[in-house]
Amino acid sequence: MGNPATRRLGESALSRILDVIEMAQQQKAPAQRFTDTFSDYYTWVALSLAAVVFVVLLVMHRPIADAFYRSMTVLVVASPCALVLSVPSAILVAIAAGARRGILFRGGVAVENLAGATQFAFDKTGTLTKGALVVASIASFDSQGEDALLRHAASVAHFSTHPLARAIVAEAGKRNLPINGATDFLNLPGLGMEGSVGGNRILIGSRRLMRDRGIAIPAVELTNEGEVWIANDQAVGVIYLPDEIRPAAKRVIDFLKRSRLSVTLLTGDRVGPAAVVAEQVGITDVRAELSPQAKLQCIHDWRASGKKVAMVGDGINDAPSLTAADVSIGMGARGSDAALEQADVVLMHDKIENVEEAFVLSRRARSIIRQNVVISLGVVLFLIVSALAEKINLTAGVIGHEGSTVLVVLNGLRLLRARGASS
Repeated sequence: MGNPATRRLGESALSRILDVIEMAQQQKAPAQRFTDTFSDYYTWVALSLAAVVFVVLLVMHRPIADAFYRSMTVLVVASPCALVLSVPSAILVAIAAGARRGILFRGGVAVENLAGATQFAFDKTGTLTKGALVVASIASFDSQGEDALLRHAASVAHFSTHPLARAIVAEAGKRNLPINGATDFLNLPGLGMEGSVGGNRILIGSRRLMRDRGIAIPAVELTNEGEVWIANDQAVGVIYLPDEIRPAAKRVIDFLKRSRLSVTLLTGDRVGPAAVVAEQVGITDVRAELSPQAKLQCIHDWRASGKKVAMVGDGINDAPSLTAADVSIGMGARGSDAALEQADVVLMHDKIENVEEAFVLSRRARSIIRQNVVISLGVVLFLIVSALAEKINLTAGVIGHEGSTVLVVLNGLRLLRARGASS
């Protein structure tokens, strides 16, 4: 038999992705809101201009039929159809192009905000690293032994979706250890978690959690591997879990730096492991041992200084920062519910290289939107002047008007051509 369902249909990952797609269809980009507002006023201007042309021609003793024909020509060529379509056509094609590559934009706002980002912030575990941790070794400080220590840790950790917790539970499963569900479970964002197992209160988490609870940490050799400490009223052991850097991480960071963007690593991990990862991927600005509140403050500080911030993360500890950033990018396959809920851009294939793909696509979309606005306004202006000078007839006006509309749509479709990291 398969694993039993643990959530209702409406709470599944697929359901949340469908909600993202539905929201993407409803949200309007800032440029689209501008063109919609502009078109509302412009429509009245076009109608008024046609009426003025009609009256002026009558005053000039032109036949009514001729005056009506010329005013209708002006009205047709002045219609803002191409302008109205210039932004949404490009946005919809950009969203479709992203979806084909496993990148879900939560509407046009996400596309435009990502294109304008000047500061990128990355989480470490599960974002720059694979997050597929495995237990390498266990150090027990009392007589209970490795298996007993692992079983107690897994009894608490199986309530969490953090990569470290999943690795501990997976190791307990490999060893066929019975996992007794902890009671009174409490998640401690940025620190760890705690719960009661067999009447004993068990803490599992970082060194900072131990220090905050006044628990002395035995002298152990410092490593660059991930650490999970286990304690009750005193430290009883530590589990070491190495992680691998994503192969494409350095390429993505190099691309962002070549694009003259600032890149920072924000992590709750220790300084040592954070520095090792940062050095290997090419990040010089490293901020380690940060609580979720400290990460959030970094986002606020950058925005207060005028930067447009893009935050890339996958865990529940990143959710506040993802919410505060101008644009948030979530790792969709392994990401936590909270991160997926807050992300403006979801990378469904869990590929860090799709950060580059998404950024390139958003920049191309912004460029095409600007091209479309210039094309549509330029053609309308040319046709209006030509119609007022009676250089074109109604047929030519219709061809020019419809032709500009088709042109901006075809220009937007260029976004479907693959470019970026995977091209």
